[in-house]
Amino acid sequence: MPTPVSSIRNLGPATEAAFAKAGIHSAEEVQALGPDEAYRRLIQSGTPPHFIGYYVLVMGLQGRP
Repeated sequence: MPTPVSSIRNLGPATEAAFAKAGIHSAEEVQALGPDEAYRRLIQSGTPPHFIGYYVLVMGLQGRP
């Protein structure tokens, strides 16, 4: 069973919904894509770019607050 995106530290329901809109439905997919590609897909799907969103994603994938 896939792990929810919101299980990644710092990522909540809104980010999980944005990833789903981008076609990414699990924490494993986000981890496999890495922060650059995962964030690129968010932007392509209509999420407005913002450095804090990218920063939070990178830190979350590193398990950092």
